[in-house]
Amino acid sequence: MLNENTVSEAQVEKMKNGTGCLEQLGWFFSGAVLPLGSLSYYRKAAQKSVGSAILFFAVFTVAISILSSISIAVNMFSFSKEIQKAYIEGTIPEITISHGVADVKGDQPSVLVNGRDSRGQYILVAVDTTGSIKEIDTSRFSQGFLLTRTELHMVTPQNGYQTIPLSEINSIFNQDPIIINAQTVSRAWTGMSIVIVILVFIFLVLWNTVVRLMIISMIALILWGIVTLMKPNTGFGPIIITGLYAIVPAIYVSHLLSRSNFSFPGVQTFFLLVFWITGLVINFADIKFFTEEQALRLWTALLGLPMLLMYIVDIFWKFPLPYGLMTLWIVTLLTWFALIGLRLYFRLRDRKPEQPVT
Repeated sequence: MLNENTVSEAQVEKMKNGTGCLEQLGWFFSGAVLPLGSLSYYRKAAQKSVGSAILFFAVFTVAISILSSISIAVNMFSFSKEIQKAYIEGTIPEITISHGVADVKGDQPSVLVNGRDSRGQYILVAVDTTGSIKEIDTSRFSQGFLLTRTELHMVTPQNGYQTIPLSEINSIFNQDPIIINAQTVSRAWTGMSIVIVILVFIFLVLWNTVVRLMIISMIALILWGIVTLMKPNTGFGPIIITGLYAIVPAIYVSHLLSRSNFSFPGVQTFFLLVFWITGLVINFADIKFFTEEQALRLWTALLGLPMLLMYIVDIFWKFPLPYGLMTLWIVTLLTWFALIGLRLYFRLRDRKPEQPVT
């Protein structure tokens, strides 16, 4: 009998631990949705440790950085096919530089770029070994590149006009001949793309995680000082925890506005403060509607799965205007209203009627 009781207690304890782990995972992942429209979530979050909030913030922002980096990588690697296509169609000529002399396959002169850059300056990129174009006309072009039979001409605003013999190009790369065709350019583009994607990922992680955490910490110190004037002995933990979760809806709203070409400086910080202050009011306001204990109902976060999936797809493939963007707005607003309405319904349903005074 003793053994049976011991096994039964162990099984019960194991079930409790399993349920606790599932509840912790549910709480962790629900942070990507519930801060959008759950009043009790901010109050429950403020009662937990700062470390768990920082961990969620780090995972959430790193996930955004990974998705953005993958999107950039896909776009850059796909451009390799465009390079090969341009060579096959003859848009870009194949070039061989041997013993300081360029040999070009294709029609010449070949003008690859002739127009304005993002700053409005005219730029020329051309290849001509026939002698038709002997140099870059600096009265027309402020920057450019020209490959002739034996020289490379370059014009930049910083260094002016430069002429480099192709024999020096062979010496610099320690290669003779230098072959510039679809295979070599695609290989070089792929290598450069890998380096760029790694650098972009590091930058995004530093910006989205480290810099954002520093900004939230500084704002939290200011808000902490304001809150302690009204509620002395208030800890710093609930203040910064609320901000770490308030950044979630702020990112969603700022993304929607950015996709709608409607933005302003500090738009994300503005909405961060809106949700942050709302969360602080819920945490510290002595209002019975907010202070009543409510069930977590973490399963309501599942309402946000379609919205999250659409955001992820929109990172890789921008929804076309105007109907794709309208769909993104509609799904977000429906998720928002459904989340608020459903949790409000359960809150009102669970409220116990006050007993009459006898």
